[in-house]
Amino acid sequence: MASIDISQTAPVMVPPADAAEGAGAEPGRLRFEFSGTGGEYFRIWIVNVLLSILTLGIYSAWAKVRNKRYFYGSTSLKGASFEYTANPVNILKGRILVLSVLVVYQVVVVYAPLLAGIMGLAFVFLLPWVVVQALAFNARYSSYRNLRFHFDGKYPEAFRYYILWTIFAIFTLGLAYPYAIYLRKGFMVNRSRYGETSFQFSARARYFYVVYVIATLAVVGLFVGMGVLFGGIAAISGTFADAQAGTGDPGKAHALIVAMMVMYLAVLAVVLGTAIVVQTLITNYVLQHTKLGGLGLDMRMDPMRVLWIQLSNVVVIVLSIGMMIPWARVRIVRYRFSCLSVLETEPLDGFLASEREKITATGNEMGDALDLDLGL
Repeated sequence: MASIDISQTAPVMVPPADAAEGAGAEPGRLRFEFSGTGGEYFRIWIVNVLLSILTLGIYSAWAKVRNKRYFYGSTSLKGASFEYTANPVNILKGRILVLSVLVVYQVVVVYAPLLAGIMGLAFVFLLPWVVVQALAFNARYSSYRNLRFHFDGKYPEAFRYYILWTIFAIFTLGLAYPYAIYLRKGFMVNRSRYGETSFQFSARARYFYVVYVIATLAVVGLFVGMGVLFGGIAAISGTFADAQAGTGDPGKAHALIVAMMVMYLAVLAVVLGTAIVVQTLITNYVLQHTKLGGLGLDMRMDPMRVLWIQLSNVVVIVLSIGMMIPWARVRIVRYRFSCLSVLETEPLDGFLASEREKITATGNEMGDALDLDLGL
């Protein structure tokens, strides 16, 4: 769509056996290839971190561009790599603007609380603009074979999907939330284009409801089960009765506290794991129902494989005190692209040639209106 970042954000389909091993694609299917390595990216990452610290964050804009250029340049389709051509100065300007606003807001909170409330309300109206500008900026400076991506979303649509539908979801106690997510995904896809051809989104909202309802029931069931288990253990041990009577074994109480902490961590792990699975399923489904002219996309990530990679990445990063972040990031990106492919109902080369002719005829390479990357 507007960029090759498939983090951000599917039917349940297990990746084919050859996907993770980079085997050749069958006729009509072009597979993405990712050639980045943890060692290469570590050298870029460590320099970025050190220079950002030494410059008090100023270099972070250049760090972002270097990171994106590495991942874009390491990603190829049919022998051609993607490109990221943003100017770090523009990113720095956006970040300075955001930082300035946040500093002013903190001062206002202390000296003029009422005005701070008004500013907070203004931020709500500003959010859709930030979303549109960030998506437009990222798309404008993403390209493949010298053809740029674009994002043509407008503020009124973004306000409707990101603010009004969020409010509606709150008033419906979350019942409208899956539909709000569906609308946002459709907005991002349908307003994106490559060259002069727009992406098309054919997904249905009911899949979003199925995924979110099942995930919600699983998490609620877990909470209920943990509550019953904890209550049962406490009742059997007599800890509550002893506490009310002012007697009891301190060791028993300590053991119960430890059990509470273990169950809390278990619940937290399940909630985070469920969020990862839900995001994976939705990403699969969205990309499987996205087309670009005569080209389709197919994403077949295994949710359990993604869950394992993400959780094990966290463990490795913690044990390495953060030094394995580059390896972890390359690892998940490599897996995602190994599961992504393009389905050709018309030849990719013919599509690209047609796009160049359209652009030459309309002169749309003259440039767009000012875009800002606000560091989101």
